[in-house]
Amino acid sequence: MRPLRYYQTFRFKVVASIALVHLVLMLTLVIVVVQGQERTMDAVLHRNAESLARMVAIASRNAVLTENLGTLQEIVHYAVHKSGVRRVRITNAQRVVLGRSGPRRIRAHWLTVRHTIRVGRYSVGGVTLSFSRAGVLRQMAAARNTGLLLTLVALILGGGAGWLLSRHLTGDLEGLMRDIQQLGSGHDEERRVQVRRHNEVGVLSEAFNAMLARLARAHRQTDIERRKQAESERLACLAETAAAIVHEIRNPLASIVSGVELIVDDKGVSEGERREFVALVRDESRRLNAVLQNFLKWTRPAETLREEGDLNAVVAQVVEMYDLTLNRDHHHVFRLELSEELGPVSFDADQIRQVVWNLLLNSAEAMASPGTITLMTSAEEDWVYMKVADTGSGVQGSVERLFAPFYTTKTEGTGLGLALVRRIANAHGGWVTITNRFPGALVVFAITREESHERHTAGG
Repeated sequence: MRPLRYYQTFRFKVVASIALVHLVLMLTLVIVVVQGQERTMDAVLHRNAESLARMVAIASRNAVLTENLGTLQEIVHYAVHKSGVRRVRITNAQRVVLGRSGPRRIRAHWLTVRHTIRVGRYSVGGVTLSFSRAGVLRQMAAARNTGLLLTLVALILGGGAGWLLSRHLTGDLEGLMRDIQQLGSGHDEERRVQVRRHNEVGVLSEAFNAMLARLARAHRQTDIERRKQAESERLACLAETAAAIVHEIRNPLASIVSGVELIVDDKGVSEGERREFVALVRDESRRLNAVLQNFLKWTRPAETLREEGDLNAVVAQVVEMYDLTLNRDHHHVFRLELSEELGPVSFDADQIRQVVWNLLLNSAEAMASPGTITLMTSAEEDWVYMKVADTGSGVQGSVERLFAPFYTTKTEGTGLGLALVRRIANAHGGWVTITNRFPGALVVFAITREESHERHTAGG
């Protein structure tokens, strides 16, 4: 199982969620508080400015009427020395400046207030005062820095608290996950997950242990039933094998015993009959030996050793050997249609020779009169095919049953030829099938071109 990355864990998500909530709440609080404080300080500054402008207007009323510049300059000097005042202007009704102090232009961050100088209902002049907001801005900056610092502290504390909370919440889950992973990699049916605390995870662990116990009981019961079934099948197979062996051995053994008795009993037996009895004993002994040899091949399968070779050459060699030995009495015609584009193929030469021999023997015995046996080879991607076609009577009954051990439709067959062919095909990673055609039957034997990484052995 691929391990989880930290950002995929429940703990990370809990810590990130709590930290994000703290961050959003603290930043919102800082913005609201700083903006509220800024508005409050600006309101206070504006009230102070209005009050000072009113005082300057009252104080300069008579001086403006008499245009007493000296008095007006003293008033301006008095106003400039007030805290935060950066610019003072006193004008008459015609907006002529009678007294001033500070720069000519007003700065963007200054607060400017204007107050009219009145005598009764008439305006005789005006006062303009500009106040610097630098103090307010400094205090706002300090408040923002303090808020950000508090936000950072809250983020750290919130993240730490979230980590501790997530550790408490996920510790049991992580322990349960480790126990389950160890259970998945082990083979001990009695192992259980640890119940750490009596909480939701503890209840889940107890339920998981109960499920493991039920599975273990079911597995043991299944194993017992499987062993019983395997033993029953083994005994049935043994009984079937013993019956087949007894059946195959009984007839040649009876012939051998009868022949030997006639040879030993010299009464009324001519020399020609004696030679016939000796030949009968010899032939039946060979037949009995063939039965035992095939049975040994079936019970003791050889290891499949695949090497690259020329499959066409092996097929042609076996056909030539069969034609020189067993085809003298049948006179079957052999046709070879071997693909020149087959190329090197990985196979066990001895086992493939046995396959070709068994298929030729099976096709030859399926034809009562001389016929034609065609052997073909071809390749398609990773598969190599060998096909054997005859002009016999075809397959009678179930095709699949022909591959069963000790099953035969012949009077003198052992029923192991096609079973060995299928076993060799499986050992080469392939398969074998038989289909009827007109006339005769077609056997298709397929193997993989390349040997697999694992060593195959001939198995059923």
